[in-house]
Amino acid sequence: MKVFLYEHATCFGDVPESIAVEGLAMYQALYRGLAKFGEVRSVYAKENFLSIFERGVSECDAFIIVAPENNLTLFNLTKIAERYAFNLGSSSKAIKITSDKWRLYKKIKRKVNIPKTSKKPLDCKYVVKPRISCGGVDISLNSEIKKGYIAQEFIEGKPISVSVAVGDEIIPLSINEQIIENFEYFGGVVPAKICELEIPEILDEAIGAVEAIRGLYGYVGVDLILAEQPYVIELNARLTTPAIVFEYVYGITAGEIVWRNAFDRIEPLQAKNTCIFKKSCEGEIIAKVGEKCLSMAKL
Repeated sequence: MKVFLYEHATCFGDVPESIAVEGLAMYQALYRGLAKFGEVRSVYAKENFLSIFERGVSECDAFIIVAPENNLTLFNLTKIAERYAFNLGSSSKAIKITSDKWRLYKKIKRKVNIPKTSKKPLDCKYVVKPRISCGGVDISLNSEIKKGYIAQEFIEGKPISVSVAVGDEIIPLSINEQIIENFEYFGGVVPAKICELEIPEILDEAIGAVEAIRGLYGYVGVDLILAEQPYVIELNARLTTPAIVFEYVYGITAGEIVWRNAFDRIEPLQAKNTCIFKKSCEGEIIAKVGEKCLSMAKL
């Protein structure tokens, strides 16, 4: 089987080095796993990009895409690829919902705990964020709400994420701690150090959010804030950065997870180690782009 692997920062390349290094690490984690099961193909192009992308995916049997939600890039590329090959990830219809924070809020607000969200100012402390974005870009506190932006109640708590595999069942893979500074993502700890009593509540909220969106498939990441109760913040219908250390923590690569979810079976994962990863050149370097590194250390 030929698998088309596309990670936007690696295969297109027109992104800042601080973002590209995360993308390269995700590309490597997918490639190492998928290569065990078939031939992995990719493209690299800036000129005539769409025609080269389309030709590349048309020559394969299956595909997996990792791309930003900005400008609906993930949605548009997935929609093209779906014409030609089997999708190892979420459908374009599901991605269109999860890429837009306002549409996502309306879809899940009656299903899970989610902060108050509005197109107008709120009567509490709130953050203003673009409806369509990723990576914590252009988020501010209590500022003007311009067209294309939303206000969301600011919840004080611990930022975490839940990685799940979605197929015939929803299999929780990992609860991860997020390292965030000024709303920007800098790394994480896998698995997160949290109270055992909090795990069922966290998983209930994450799974509830996933169940509310038809068409999610494969690896999905749910971002939450853990306060007096967990609050769902966003949903990523694609591979997320914590998966880059799954091989070291759980003994399985992101690529193996994606493959087994589609063609075999995923079992709940058991942590063998705890890892911290950061955008830093200290520790064991996972990926490097220019002067920027993503490194890992066992805790």
